[in-house]
Amino acid sequence: MSYENWSARGRTPGETETEVRSALDASRVRTRQDAAIALVDAAESGLDRETVDALGERALEDDDPEVRQFAVEALGVAGAAPAVVRQALDDPEPWVRAEAVVALSRTGGDADQLRGALDDDSGWVRRNAVIAMGKRGDADQPLLVECIKTDPHPAVREYAAQFLGGVAEDVPEAERILAAMLAREPNAFARAKAAESLGELATDRAEQALEAHGVTDQSEDVARAAKQALASARGTDPEALDVEIGPPSAPGSGPDTPAEQSVDGYDPAGSFGSARSGSGSPAPGGAPGFEPRRDLNTDPEDRT
Repeated sequence: MSYENWSARGRTPGETETEVRSALDASRVRTRQDAAIALVDAAESGLDRETVDALGERALEDDDPEVRQFAVEALGVAGAAPAVVRQALDDPEPWVRAEAVVALSRTGGDADQLRGALDDDSGWVRRNAVIAMGKRGDADQPLLVECIKTDPHPAVREYAAQFLGGVAEDVPEAERILAAMLAREPNAFARAKAAESLGELATDRAEQALEAHGVTDQSEDVARAAKQALASARGTDPEALDVEIGPPSAPGSGPDTPAEQSVDGYDPAGSFGSARSGSGSPAPGGAPGFEPRRDLNTDPEDRT
């Protein structure tokens, strides 16, 4: 089998699995990175035991954090070496830990292990934990509400809002939290997810929140998401709604407006007053539904 097309970057260091595996031991960092990425791209088809072992060694011992990150990713895609993946959760590099959360969800990690990642100092690790738990059905309403109300990282609040509508048992509480989020949350992506979840709840109060704070949002993307959600709640086509999107002529919608003071159940000070950090890094690599892996053509010094 030829492996030259494994990587879209066209830098695969070898044409067989044996050759690519050998490149994991290269002295040149870029060669090891390219080999690990090639194995990520091939892992869905299965990897030899020797390759899994070599990736495990790179994941735990390589000096370069990107080699460790991509090695963990390959193990996750292959569904292999869960013990190595668990150890990678303690890596000093947040990107590696974030990737380990994704891999853990694929290699049979239990809910307690994923829940533990919600205490990580990195917001991107916590974000991936919320996504992984949400996709697996391990995120319940109390956990998601806690994330929305207390996590300082907007991506954590965004995905907690996305999953809340689908697991709400205490619907009035979910309505209250999501409506308040739609009115007060400063991050547009998080407000859009709150709107989508309100549409999923499809209650009278949810529709009222979408009309009062969603379709009039200062962000056109949020307003469009709210209109789509409102149409979904009413079982109609968005184009059939007699609703104009966009901010109203008078104050009363979106963050930094008087409307913030009219909705209870969501405490902005609580949301951004946590001692946890993690708002200054780009999103980690991972499987679909997480974020694309970092661009290796960008120098580390240029990344923020």
